[in-house]
Amino acid sequence: MIELLKTFIVVYETRNFSLAAKRLYKTQPTISLQIQRLEAELGFKLFERKGKQLILPTSQAEFLYPRVVESLRSLSTIFSQAKDTKNFKTACVLACSNTTAVYLLPSIMAQLIAEFPTFAFEIKIMNSQEVIDAVESNKAHIGLIEKSIVSPLIQKEFVYRDELVLAGNIASDFWVLRENDSGMYYINETYLYAQHLHPQIIKANNSEVILSLLKQNIGKSIISKLSLPEGLPWQELDPEYRYRDLFIIQNRQRVTPETGEVYEEIKRLLLALIP
Repeated sequence: MIELLKTFIVVYETRNFSLAAKRLYKTQPTISLQIQRLEAELGFKLFERKGKQLILPTSQAEFLYPRVVESLRSLSTIFSQAKDTKNFKTACVLACSNTTAVYLLPSIMAQLIAEFPTFAFEIKIMNSQEVIDAVESNKAHIGLIEKSIVSPLIQKEFVYRDELVLAGNIASDFWVLRENDSGMYYINETYLYAQHLHPQIIKANNSEVILSLLKQNIGKSIISKLSLPEGLPWQELDPEYRYRDLFIIQNRQRVTPETGEVYEEIKRLLLALIP
């Protein structure tokens, strides 16, 4: 169709099959046949013959000419852009727990973008279980989580050792927890069980809400030292509770060479951040 439209433009401009044939380096019968084919596809005539050489465009041809010229010019631009690989981005969804998304990933993103300039990164904050579900269901290419898991679908590797502290109003009877599927919920629940503590519980499904409550002297909670606001009271935990491992995960069955390289680079960069 594009070739037929190009022929139409030249015939319209020359008003002569022979001149059009010379300009396009084709024979006159070829030009006539192409116009006939285009007219058959469109369902209406484009030109009327006036004498042996002169042809005149129909009203339909008058309508089409400027629009076809503009359309072919746009197509030419599109085709040129299609040749340029800079116009294509490989999607890479990073599903991250709150701590990894807010306090670790920003430290390495500049290096990641520089290393993978053709990638379009999307960062999604979820709790650890939601990250695992997203990777297993192929809604995320790579995940960063705050709890250990065992899954036949998931490749999991250690990337960071996170220091934990008890922060807030240490004397308070209230303990602020994340939602049940959160990695930080598991940390706090494990500590409470081991210490035989039974405080009053406040739950929040957002780490920023928890920090805001603690800053208002409402309750206490075990949080990452990375997220500890300046001026918020805190104390060290006993050695057996002081650290937790953070992990990078991907779906074993859906690894591509491209996302596999990103996975390895994130792992390398995060390991380099360990104090």
